[in-house]
This record gives sequence, structure tokens and C-alpha cells, in this order.
Amino acid sequence: MHSKHSVRNKLIAVLLFMVSLTSCSLANENQNTVFITGANRGIGLEYAKQYSAAGWEVIGTTRKPEEATELKATGATLIQLDVTSDEDIAAMKKALQGKKIDLLINNAGVYIRDSDRQSLEFSFSVNTAGPLLVAEALIPNLKKSEHPKIVNVSSRTAILTGAKGKSNAYAISKVGLNMVTRILHSRLSNNNFIVISLAPGRNQTDMGGKKASLTPAQSVPLIMQLMADLTKEKSGRFWYYDGTELPW
Repeated sequence: MHSKHSVRNKLIAVLLFMVSLTSCSLANENQNTVFITGANRGIGLEYAKQYSAAGWEVIGTTRKPEEATELKATGATLIQLDVTSDEDIAAMKKALQGKKIDLLINNAGVYIRDSDRQSLEFSFSVNTAGPLLVAEALIPNLKKSEHPKIVNVSSRTAILTGAKGKSNAYAISKVGLNMVTRILHSRLSNNNFIVISLAPGRNQTDMGGKKASLTPAQSVPLIMQLMADLTKEKSGRFWYYDGTELPW
């Protein structure tokens, strides 16, 4: 027969185990979650690395998860997503049903200078329509956060007063993305959302080139600080990576 002491000790052990499980569950619920599109390389990958190092749960998208070895190494959850695919967006939404997301970084983009119809349409599909449709799909997840934020990665080439007729398809699509920011801000600000456009500066990535003045390792900490400091008053506006406001 078991003694009263042994039974009591087993009960205490079980209770302590149950408490530990509850604590883990609460910790997971309270952990901040960031969702990053185009997270397999460049500045998107740097977001994944630094948010993961800061203790955030990271969900990163890539068109080819099997090739995203560096992203996987960060500990991020990988989701296959081509932002031009309605099927991929629907699958993403289903996979994340009920999942809290605190920060959405619409980072995926393409850089095309040409202004032929095909270039314009593809740039719009990736850089403008993609972020809008991804954001709309994830609004239920973001509403589970106490402080939901959407950051649309734009560009200084989208500043209308500074237009120089260069990078036509890219610039036009980013002007459209800035309107996406204004639309989402108008629709969601009453639900405690903060929505901004962000110009991350010219970084040494496949898009920015080797001669760019910044590296992702330099710009991302400043961007993360900017995101952390966002308030309702800063929503619906256009910000540079160093925290200065940009004109539309």
C-alpha cells in the first residue's frame, strides 16, 4: 500500500506539473507574434533573425519553403506564400485560423524599372494588391492582438513630389501601396489598429545592390524601434527607417 505521504507527494507533483503546463500555455499566449512576407532573404530574413532573437514568435513566408534554409534556421514557422496567388492566400488564412498575430510586415516585393504592360501588371500584383489581400486575410488574426500593427514596406520612390521618372513600374506600384495604407488605416483605426507605410532605406540586398549605403543588420534594429514606438497618432502616415516622417 502507498503511504499517505507518498500519495500526497504524488499529488503535489501532479499539481506542480499542471501548473507548469498552464504557465507555458500562458507564456505562449502572451508571446508577441510577427508575420513577415518575403522572409527568405534580404531585409525580410533580417527581420526574422532579429525578431526571433528578441523573443518573438516569427512566421515567415516564402514561395519555396524547401529552399529557405536560412529562414528555417532562425526558428521561424515557414508558410508557403506567393502573394499573387489567391489559392496561397486562402491556404495561409486557413492554416492560421484562430492564431494571434501582433505585427504584420508586408515586406515581399519586386523591383521592375520598365513601364510595359506586363511589368506594370506584375508589379501591381506583387507590390500593391498582394499586401492588401494578405492584410485583409489576416485581419481576424490581428484583431486577437491588443495592439495590432500593419507595416507596408514602401519606398521613397513613391513620394509624388520627388518623382523623377525612374523605376517606373516599381514607383507606380509603391504609390498604390501607400494608398493601401491609407485605406486600411481609415477602415481599421477604430479597431485599435496602427497601419503605416515604411521606407526601409536603400539596403545591400538583391534589390538595393551592393553599393547601397545600408546593410539590413544596420537598418532593421532602427526599424524595429520605430515599430515598437508606434502610437495611434502615427497611424496612416509614411515613415523612413530612421524615424523621420516622409511626405506622400
